[in-house]
Amino acid sequence: MVAKMSDDIRTWVWDATGQLSSSPLYDDVLDDFIRVAAKHVADGGLIAAHNARFDQQIWEYVAVGDHGFPEIPAESWYCTSAQARINALPANLDDATRALDARHRKNHAGAALIRQLCIPNDMGQFNNDVSLLTKLLVYCIDDVAATKDLLNSTRLMSPTEHDDWLANERINDRGIKIDRVLAEHATQYAAAEAAEIGRELSILTNNNVSKHTQNQRIKKWLLGRQVPDMVEQLMTVYVKGVKKHSLAKDIRTQILDRADSGEIDLPDDVYNVIAALDDGNKSSVAKYQRMLDRKEPDDRVRGSFMYAGAATIRYTSRGLQLHNFKRDCLSAADAESLRGMMSSGAQLSGHAVMDTLAKALRPTLIPDEGKAFIVGDWSSIENRALPWLANSYGGQMKLDLFKHIDADPDLPDMYVRAAEDAGGYDRQVGKVIELSLGFGGANGAFNSMARNYGVHLPDHQVTRIVKNWRRANQWAETFWNELERAARQAIQSPGLVTDAGRVKYVFNPDLIGGSLICELPCGQLLTYPATRLNTVDTEWGPKSEISALKANWSPAADAKEWPRYTLWRGLLAENVTQATCASLLRYVIRQFDDVVLHCHDEIALEVPIGDAYLWRDTLQHEMENGPAWAQGLPLNAPAKIMTRYGK
Repeated sequence: MVAKMSDDIRTWVWDATGQLSSSPLYDDVLDDFIRVAAKHVADGGLIAAHNARFDQQIWEYVAVGDHGFPEIPAESWYCTSAQARINALPANLDDATRALDARHRKNHAGAALIRQLCIPNDMGQFNNDVSLLTKLLVYCIDDVAATKDLLNSTRLMSPTEHDDWLANERINDRGIKIDRVLAEHATQYAAAEAAEIGRELSILTNNNVSKHTQNQRIKKWLLGRQVPDMVEQLMTVYVKGVKKHSLAKDIRTQILDRADSGEIDLPDDVYNVIAALDDGNKSSVAKYQRMLDRKEPDDRVRGSFMYAGAATIRYTSRGLQLHNFKRDCLSAADAESLRGMMSSGAQLSGHAVMDTLAKALRPTLIPDEGKAFIVGDWSSIENRALPWLANSYGGQMKLDLFKHIDADPDLPDMYVRAAEDAGGYDRQVGKVIELSLGFGGANGAFNSMARNYGVHLPDHQVTRIVKNWRRANQWAETFWNELERAARQAIQSPGLVTDAGRVKYVFNPDLIGGSLICELPCGQLLTYPATRLNTVDTEWGPKSEISALKANWSPAADAKEWPRYTLWRGLLAENVTQATCASLLRYVIRQFDDVVLHCHDEIALEVPIGDAYLWRDTLQHEMENGPAWAQGLPLNAPAKIMTRYGK
């Protein structure tokens, strides 16, 4: 808990011998603290803590009930971990203060002390060793000091950001219900299928491999089979300059897809081993057990979302990792049918078991009895936000095209048009084009995205597609260049506001060692901590580049510098686009009290089924009209009524 600290705070809790004080002085100070805290909250003050939700629950269930502390309204809590995240710093206190090179750091003795003192023994008794309690107190004081350093040396959350954090906590408290029966059966079937895959691998590899998790053994067996050169090329990766072999998901997909198309001639046993490995490693299936582990007695899973989990102030998911759920899913009817089959013990056929279970993951999320989900999903939101942010003639032409498509559903959509413009490919190729090339990417970005959609094209065709897309969308490359120019100019002239389309930059030399700040049209700020202009040597000669502190990389304990990353034009474009879309999502979430989940560009409400049509129309209206700051951005967000979560 962050309270106003003075140098003599230790006199509150220690006596002259250094032991915990039980003197009237301690009681008086505690009473005084309770009185001051109550007045502070009554006057509209906030109570700050790192990961404040934990402190809030301790306060509510222990301090208030057992010790007479004043009640604190939910809106009076403030989270310094969320503050760290909006400053693009690590979420945990230890790494955040290390990145800041703060005067006070987290006391690492705390974890062991908490295990010793805060967990009861088998008799339900706590350890009350005074010397250990004194050390725990020192740990708490050190945490407060470190939290204060973080609080005072980074940008505070704005009132809107604080409201967004509170909205996220309400969603977390509401939780999302799971179909417990479906999850239990899915877990059992997945375990049985994993065992069957292990038996098949043993047969195929002559007992060299017995489980799909034995990656090193599988790679050794595979490379000993004299596979085609293309397979080894696809498996080759470089980690920090060191050549290694990998069978990661995208590599497995490429090998199998190219074998299916006849591009690679694989022996049957090699193909079947890779296919079995691919089936066994469907990570989404493991989420069923995670659901069961995290569910509460009412079968709801809570705490699944983190506000500003990404530096672009986007939500991320944790626990269930809803953002990683397979988008291709069963219909509600098919999920019900699968549930019935598994309940009756029916056999599911072949390796399709794991794929079927992965597709049933979304429909395992269900509304309470008598309720329905209302799910709204923005269509091609990033492809619309990017040209809108560019605020140019060419960008407006693309927006006008979206408007025509929205107005006439019989017109070919943007993916079909992109495929036709590229030379007559199918819609799937057009989707890869639109999703991969908007942020400065070229062949590498196209191929990376293409692997996710089972698209494989020769390099010369990809090169032509990239050139054609950039020629047809010159506004995009102009905008990328404007963003990088504006960022550089801001860094070189601290305090000067520079523009690029609808985006503004300014460099604050006094924030986190000198930070580049980006202001979006909605007023949201993005922070690039400790920004630098560097000169690096390349094969073409010296080159100037922008770099910033990388929040989600943790250096070694003895490292002297925090890792950094390069801010190039494509990344700047991606950041402002994704952050603008995230601002739209947060705006709509603030309008409703019934949000139970959101995933990328989707929002789901849980409402009484009798009011479902009204809520469907209301959600669609809010998502398509948007806030005042988004005027001119065409939004299309059809909403659906669902009895199970799906697509």
